Amino acid sequence: MDQNQSSYSMEAQIEQFRSDWRKTNGRIIGVFTLLILAGLPIVYQDYYFNILVVKYYYYCAMVIGMAVFTVIAAIVYIRRDRLCYEGEALRTIRRDSKLSSLKATDWAMLAFALSAVISTLQSEYRYESFWGNEGRYCGLFLILLYTMCYFMVTRGLDFKRWYADVFLGAGVIVCLLGILHFFNLDPLGFKKNISPDDYSIFVSTLGNINTYTSYIALPAGISAVLFASEDNIKRRLWYYICMVLAFMALIMGVSDNAYLSLFALLGLLPLYLLKDRKGLNAYTAILATFFTVLVLIDRIENAFGDRVQEISGIFNLFTRFSGLWVAALFLWMLTAALHIRNRKLEQLGRPMGMKKRYRYLWLGLILCVTAIILFVLYDANIAGNGERYGSIANYVVLNDSWGTDRGYVWHLAMRIYNNFPLNHKLFGYGPDTFGVITVENYYNEMISAYNQKYESVHNEYLQYLVTIGAVGLIAYLAFLGTSLVRIVRTGLKNPVVMAFAFAVICYCTQALVNISVPMVMPLMLLMIMMGIAAERTKVNT
Repeated sequence: MDQNQSSYSMEAQIEQFRSDWRKTNGRIIGVFTLLILAGLPIVYQDYYFNILVVKYYYYCAMVIGMAVFTVIAAIVYIRRDRLCYEGEALRTIRRDSKLSSLKATDWAMLAFALSAVISTLQSEYRYESFWGNEGRYCGLFLILLYTMCYFMVTRGLDFKRWYADVFLGAGVIVCLLGILHFFNLDPLGFKKNISPDDYSIFVSTLGNINTYTSYIALPAGISAVLFASEDNIKRRLWYYICMVLAFMALIMGVSDNAYLSLFALLGLLPLYLLKDRKGLNAYTAILATFFTVLVLIDRIENAFGDRVQEISGIFNLFTRFSGLWVAALFLWMLTAALHIRNRKLEQLGRPMGMKKRYRYLWLGLILCVTAIILFVLYDANIAGNGERYGSIANYVVLNDSWGTDRGYVWHLAMRIYNNFPLNHKLFGYGPDTFGVITVENYYNEMISAYNQKYESVHNEYLQYLVTIGAVGLIAYLAFLGTSLVRIVRTGLKNPVVMAFAFAVICYCTQALVNISVPMVMPLMLLMIMMGIAAERTKVNT
């Protein structure tokens, strides 16, 4: 009996040892995760003059710090384990490190990192490929840090739902400062010594308007989903405020890239929300809010004139519609009517659920709209009928001047890729070396045509195709696809994780016309990592 009690006591001690180790790792990883979520968007040193470098080094320091403290904790526990538990820690490490424990997402992440390693090794510019110093510092070193962070967070983070609130809190600061910049108010002095040519294209604590709007897409997606799914009034009000500020910041950021994120968010949300009447009511409220923000900003621009930044592009397509305020009013009335109806049906004990056919109908609508867009692009570009599209021809005719000369860079990128030998077609020219290629071979062409050099393709996927090749791009797309499947599955039971899924979708959509930078990409990846970590964490929703 005494021997059985002694054996049971030892097993209990070992289990307590494992639990303590996991909690310690979880706390270390949690602290650094929060520092990235809250610190990366707002940290700066010399305003816009070194903002990319400062945020890059900040992220590197956080991931390296996470790894160092995790290793130190492991050494301490392994030493303690050798003294007390006869190798239990090492057995746990070996068990958790088995190849059989890796899932498709893990393999895709490893494949992405390995393709970047091979790309660097076979590059003519290994130094530049490793550091990415001729581009946006998105070289092999940063990709390896992404991979380290991925495995630490997905394996060790004890995810809590308030992590999303911390991220949104940082987002509120970024949005408020960006909105003030729209009104030409600069309380922190970011634009004090900036060139007049750059005054309107650098915003908030992120810098370039395209980087700024790619970041705001993340809190916009998260806040919209959490507003729609939250029952607590105070928390719902918080998420609504975050959503309104994100909508305003996206539009006041004066970048058409923002609308890709907004269209993806508003177009795909019903596939999640139309599962019940509460979701339908929330969706009409989100639409009403979006239209109201459009009306409000249009009124502000007309009232303040030269005292605010000028908005053009897609925003003007909305505001040309004279009945915009009528549409907003109708949506608010519909929202109120649905709310009253839901309250009455709830009092009668009627279930809140809606039939799946409504989501299938919406999916059918999405497919029809997609087919129409594809036809228009074919008709305007391949069939050569661009002139028939009048005022929207600038958006559907993909010539060299399309998207502030993005069309030229895309065509140039494909020319470069088509001229690659097979090894570069498979593994690219080296991570973040597009600027090296263009300056080496196409500098005179770029200067004569557009009087500037291009360091990025301004399409994240084409950028990867040229820099890390077809293998690297396929690995990256596989990582995004498999990770989204995982976090959507978890998100069906956990709205916080579903919010991360929509944030990632918003980012991936705008990435079609934007670039990957270490100011935003780490945060998008962290959304994926936290969503995967939540698979094994019971999060209080």
